[in-house]
Amino acid sequence: MARLDGRAALVTGGSGGIGRAAALEFAKEGADVAVQYNRGKEAAESAVRAVEKLGHKAIAVQTNVSDPVECKRLVEETRKAFGHLDVAACFAGHPFRDDEWYKEYAGLTPAEVRAPIEIDLLGSIFVCQALLPSMVKARRGSIILIGSTPALTGDTVGIPYLVAKAGILALARALALVYGPKGIRVNALALGSIASEATRRGTKAADRAALAQEPALKRWGTPEEVARVVAFLASDDASYITGQTIVVDGGYALR
Repeated sequence: MARLDGRAALVTGGSGGIGRAAALEFAKEGADVAVQYNRGKEAAESAVRAVEKLGHKAIAVQTNVSDPVECKRLVEETRKAFGHLDVAACFAGHPFRDDEWYKEYAGLTPAEVRAPIEIDLLGSIFVCQALLPSMVKARRGSIILIGSTPALTGDTVGIPYLVAKAGILALARALALVYGPKGIRVNALALGSIASEATRRGTKAADRAALAQEPALKRWGTPEEVARVVAFLASDDASYITGQTIVVDGGYALR
């Protein structure tokens, strides 16, 4: 038996990159999968087809995760399609933009400061608010939130993003304490440099080469490597793990 047989999973930001890899890994482990997207409809539908080829049900749901009403609809549509919701992985995030990332902090506009907080942090908060009642009723569930290694180590650039990701790590710990007695586990990942299509588009070749030299393993990680950790946390193999930040960064934080 696969580790997630009979379970239903929701992946926000599942239309591409790491989210898509997580959706496919969930399906390989036996789960039906709901793929949330905002603008990438074609990519989300491609992910759905890939899950179906693996023999499992899948749906794509367009949602703005920064809107709590839409997050409730997302969960309702997922539960309607599969009858239950057992796992959620929250990959939806503000896209990397070079000009915002390296902009001098005092010169950031209010919109540039708010964007990662509204999508990454508030999106995770609102998705969790929407899905937790059904998990509490079932007295089981696993939630995986997505943070970042620089949220632990600090950095001189991308500060609003780091603030949002640090909030996500705190959210995972708080929800683990509140909902652990109800049978729900909540964990977070702190990711380093992961070679997704978004990072390839957003960074110059020279910068990618330099970033590859920062972690101990001297390379970028892959979406599939992250996805395998997510599937582990979703499964009963991680049944006594909650409130943790699992660092998946090739040894970047060891510097």
